[in-house]
Amino acid sequence: MFENCHSPEDVADVYLRLGFPVTCVGGRVALIATPTRGAVAMPAHLVPRVRSWLTDVSTTTTTLVVGRPLSGPATQVLLVGPADKRRFSTQVLDLLADAGVQPLIDGQRVWLPMSDSGTGWTWIGGIQPFLGIRLPSATSVLTAAHYLLLATRRGTLP
Repeated sequence: MFENCHSPEDVADVYLRLGFPVTCVGGRVALIATPTRGAVAMPAHLVPRVRSWLTDVSTTTTTLVVGRPLSGPATQVLLVGPADKRRFSTQVLDLLADAGVQPLIDGQRVWLPMSDSGTGWTWIGGIQPFLGIRLPSATSVLTAAHYLLLATRRGTLP
């Protein structure tokens, strides 16, 4: 995807052509969360189950960005489309937050891969974004995480 890119601006141009609202900051490219494109960060151990749940109930594609934090548990970020009209209760949002599941709000940034190499932030499983990608809604990702957290708590995971 970035074979012909030579500068952060070139990388940003690739993302912009794919429909991602990005900006260059300090030589890195960041997605700026908007109502139509955003992200949900969560602990890495939860991501494979969320992906599987989404695959079972939906035909949307999930594009994931893997992060390597300097400290603390590994976090992965799922890029998401717009949320639907469903609202979550404070209790649900607190459970998600306590488990490390955090949706980005408008204006927040998520750093995106700058190269095709395996260093830093990379696309999981080599799944890179493409023009017209159908991202799962933020609501779907949060619902999946909530369902799986409750099932884990109850000991009823399939």
